[in-house]
Amino acid sequence: MSDYTILRAQEAPDFTGDAPGAFIGYGRPMGSEQLGFNVRVLAPHTANVPPGMEGGAGHSHGSIEEIYFVLEGELTIKLDDEVVTLGPRDAVRIGPGTVRAVRNDTDREAALAMCSVRVEDPRAESHFHEGFWVEG
Repeated sequence: MSDYTILRAQEAPDFTGDAPGAFIGYGRPMGSEQLGFNVRVLAPHTANVPPGMEGGAGHSHGSIEEIYFVLEGELTIKLDDEVVTLGPRDAVRIGPGTVRAVRNDTDREAALAMCSVRVEDPRAESHFHEGFWVEG
């Protein structure tokens, strides 16, 4: 018997709240037992930060690795002390413990897919770092 789930884009939940752009969840709403998969759409000149945190915040994970895959646009990513720019179809694997932050420094919308193993409590697995990416 086939085992699959389809989730149409217009049905995927957006967890962004009042922030510009979108943070669209796919893995959990589809009942994924092994994978975490989300899409983050960043409006021009915005950063990917958890709700209620300032734009210079970063985060790391205790035990999981993630892959960020740029779907469209150009994104600037800080990984510990290194800053890199990624474009469409570029990807970065980020190991556990590496502090990361993502920005869209352009005048166009950008989007990335984020993939990892599924964890029961993503907040417990995440460690937040205020002031990680301070403008120089």
